Amino acid sequence: MWDKIETVGTIGQFLKNDSNVGSAVILQPVLDWIAHPVEHMKQLGGETIYNYTSPVFDILSVLAYPVANIIICVAGLLYILNMKERAITWITKTSIIYILIQLLPLLTRTVITLLAI
Repeated sequence: MWDKIETVGTIGQFLKNDSNVGSAVILQPVLDWIAHPVEHMKQLGGETIYNYTSPVFDILSVLAYPVANIIICVAGLLYILNMKERAITWITKTSIIYILIQLLPLLTRTVITLLAI
């Protein structure tokens, strides 16, 4: 099964210049834009807004982990010192906020997509 080699064609057959596949691939987006220019402008605007806000989300995502780690460590110390209610509250709030910060790019992309429709 593995030692069989089957030739389906030469490289020259795949690179022939007389095929129309390349022109159809290039022509399709142009025809879509001509048929629906408003939708494409909305989509382009949404992508532009997301591209401008994306670096901020990246910085927040990177900074969220060490900050959450420090807060959870302090909450663990509070738990050891018999401040259990405060410690559990801190751990719960920190976990929820960390998850929301990690989901912020997804939520923003969804909102922008919904507004662009």
